[in-house]
Amino acid sequence: MIDKGYLLADRYKIVDTLGEGGMANVYLAEDIILQRKVAVKVLRMDLQNDQKTVQRFQREALATSELSHPNIVSILDVGSEKGMQYLVMEYVDGPNLKEYIHDHNPLTLTRVIEIMDQMLGAIALAHQHNVIHRDLKPQNILMDPSGRVKVADFGIAIALSQQSITQTNSLLGSVHYMSPEQARGSMATKQSDIYSLGIILYELITGDVPFGGETAVSIALKHFQENIPSIKKQHPEVPQALENVVLQATAKDPRDRFETVSEMKNDLDTAMDPSRAAEPVFLADHNPELDKTIVLPDLNGVVTETNNDADKPKNSALAKFKASFKKHQFWWIFSAIAALMVVFALVFALSRNGTVEVPDVTNMSRASAIGAIQDAGLVVGDIDEQPSNSVKKGNVIRTLPEKNMSVKSGAEIGLVVSSGVGLTTVPDVLGTTYSRAKTRLEKLGFTVTKRTEDSDAPKNKIIDQSVTAGKKVDAAKTTIVLTVSRGPEVEESKDESVTLRDLSGYTLKSAQDYANENKLQLSSLEEFSSTVDKGQIISQTPGAGTKVQPGTTINVVVSKGTNKSVTKSYALTYNSDNDNNGRGNHVIIYIGDDTHTTTSVYKDMYITSDSSVSIPFTLNNGNGHVKIVQDGQTVVDESVTE
Repeated sequence: MIDKGYLLADRYKIVDTLGEGGMANVYLAEDIILQRKVAVKVLRMDLQNDQKTVQRFQREALATSELSHPNIVSILDVGSEKGMQYLVMEYVDGPNLKEYIHDHNPLTLTRVIEIMDQMLGAIALAHQHNVIHRDLKPQNILMDPSGRVKVADFGIAIALSQQSITQTNSLLGSVHYMSPEQARGSMATKQSDIYSLGIILYELITGDVPFGGETAVSIALKHFQENIPSIKKQHPEVPQALENVVLQATAKDPRDRFETVSEMKNDLDTAMDPSRAAEPVFLADHNPELDKTIVLPDLNGVVTETNNDADKPKNSALAKFKASFKKHQFWWIFSAIAALMVVFALVFALSRNGTVEVPDVTNMSRASAIGAIQDAGLVVGDIDEQPSNSVKKGNVIRTLPEKNMSVKSGAEIGLVVSSGVGLTTVPDVLGTTYSRAKTRLEKLGFTVTKRTEDSDAPKNKIIDQSVTAGKKVDAAKTTIVLTVSRGPEVEESKDESVTLRDLSGYTLKSAQDYANENKLQLSSLEEFSSTVDKGQIISQTPGAGTKVQPGTTINVVVSKGTNKSVTKSYALTYNSDNDNNGRGNHVIIYIGDDTHTTTSVYKDMYITSDSSVSIPFTLNNGNGHVKIVQDGQTVVDESVTE
């Protein structure tokens, strides 16, 4: 851990800790030069000497630095100091999408599409650069104060061109959002990201993930064995076309999914269109399971097939099964072995890398708990005391991390030991969201109930608590009623909905005039297009024909015209006199174009032989520039033209 106040690289002053992960710690810092808040990710000290981990950390910087998009967290700086590998990112002051869904559920379908469109735009750009995220989940999607989506944590992203990266990383993603092929242990593809996006879209619509379970293996099995639960059965108001986007994105066979994220986005943007109101349910063309399903023997030894008639004699069915088994015995044996191998591979994949489960030592004495933890191949960490009305003094209340969690062998496990019955100070939760307040109070042992009322306070904020903050009470016997704001009371009014016009081909000014006339908000993004003239609208969300209320935000994509780009190649001559302790020549590349500045590092690399590097430039706003420094000496410094 880095102490508060530490000045990293003579520029980034550590202010607070934002989070701790298995690979790196993330800190809130102040850039004292530009006087802005940034997030600094620092590789954990115990991993600094692990070359594979260092390379993976550097891959995150490389993968993300090449992606410039308003919905992707930007990489601002990369470096190392005193053996610490770090990267500096823009700081997003807001909740992650998981918290946002919890606090705002249910979301309007318009808002669902608006959020999803931003994610799809970001991942589409990543896929254009052959970068697969591989760990898409709401916890890795951040929301800034304006409601804009920011995709984060490309830490396990893989560039398709990097052949050195193998399948050892293939199951690092969160199992709730993992594609069937990843659950089987196969390498992730762009279609794997599309599957995860489909699961996120399901959660945005319903407020929950489609598959749950007590273990990672049980959830993973459901991803390739069970159909996605019907959204329309839970929410009949959801258009079939919108459910079809989820069904196609989460098809078991990657061949049935959308070919590209852009195709998924186009389908989503028209899902609310009245012309698709009678659309049939999406059905996949491929079945990853066997074409014929044979029901295995039941407990009385009788074998039936799915097409058997009920009035056929049982002996006849048994005879047919035996004859079929004799005829195809090698197929049966092969199928059984294959099924066992799949299950074994899945369990192995999800439990490898030297991990063990934290033992359940609840209510054990301190000495017994220490022994159980050490027997599991773990190390006892900090031991803290906490009052408890249910656990005897001296016995263990819980472990940190919690019981049954998977951790690395040799990891430190903290113990929370009962100090006997005690009183707990009630915290002040006024002004916070209900979910955060409930979580905080329940962790202290309180029972929490909820009531709502109209208020001028923002929606979902706590406006009253039944037990005064600062009061000391017996938490186990205390129920705290939280009063949550429903927001200001809105008087019923006549239907003022607007049926949206098709804005394709409009200029941004014409679209803004239309929005003003109909009391709508307009938000715009620019994209290059080879088919739509510069300054004209390419697409809109919600789509034409959709009924919306005054105040709704219409998102439009405006053409920036044809993208002018050029790729230049530069030869690098290896100097054997500077091998940097066996690492090779140190090469740093700076470029300036429409999306990069020469003050930031474009690529930081080492070469061990004569090499060539190809650099793409975007030159819509004039000439570019490139500067290449090899072992401290500038070897290229020139302008770039089309």
